[in-house]
Amino acid sequence: MMKKKDTYLSVFFIIAMLTILFFYVQNIKTEEIELATTEYALQIKEKDSFWIYEIYTNDELFIRQEYIPAVKGKQVFKTKTDAEKIGKLVVSKLSQNLVPVISQKDLNSHHIYFEKI
Repeated sequence: MMKKKDTYLSVFFIIAMLTILFFYVQNIKTEEIELATTEYALQIKEKDSFWIYEIYTNDELFIRQEYIPAVKGKQVFKTKTDAEKIGKLVVSKLSQNLVPVISQKDLNSHHIYFEKI
């Protein structure tokens, strides 16, 4: 009877240790992903009467976007919020190792106003 109890305790202990190890490894992977997303810094700036965004990596300017991407003409971000939404989308794409291309579909889904020329 005592042997059976010891066997159950041993199995429980092994399962508990494997579970703890699994969550520890998952936590390390999560921290690595979070570090990867912090390699880009977004700054929103006012220029004249419109807004721009800049993305920095390693404290160096990587992207400076003065005009709304994917639209004809030199259309500007009229609000800080609009520039920030698209800047965050670009940072998100960069952090996922995607090409940071913005489409009109992206602009529409983020409710960015632009003139259709």
